[in-house]
Amino acid sequence: EYVNETNDSTLVADCYMIMGDLLYKTGDSNAAFAAYDSCLHWNPAEVGCLNNYAYFLSLENKRLDQAEQMSHTAVMAEPRNATYLDTYAWVLFKRGRYDEAKEFIDRALQNDSVPGEDILEHAGDIYALNGNIDQAVEYWKKAAETAPEFNVVLRKKIKKKKYIK
Repeated sequence: EYVNETNDSTLVADCYMIMGDLLYKTGDSNAAFAAYDSCLHWNPAEVGCLNNYAYFLSLENKRLDQAEQMSHTAVMAEPRNATYLDTYAWVLFKRGRYDEAKEFIDRALQNDSVPGEDILEHAGDIYALNGNIDQAVEYWKKAAETAPEFNVVLRKKIKKKKYIK
């Protein structure tokens, strides 16, 4: 209620982006998406918001066409950002475009000095659906090694040597 056109648009956008991140983490995706929309109203080029919004939409299988556009914009703005490359790969994966997803997950891995659990698990999933199950299992094993807690689905993928949603 205190925000108006006299405020610094970058600062307002940043506040909405942070709100969106926090709301999503608390499980309120609708409020998070509304906050991200507000962020982009104030700063349509806020790549951090574009990336996070796209990723969270992909996790919920919602508006994947919009998620792809937002993620692509973030990757074009920062083509070596491993997080943004991973998000784009994941959105493409969710859209069933596995060959393209592999290209971008490979770029994410190349640009991340120490890939985390999410990127490694995504790489495994993408490789599995590209028909390279041996490499998929290797990525899943690496993801399991970096996982701070026990990931039941990840362990099942390794054991069964197949992609599991």
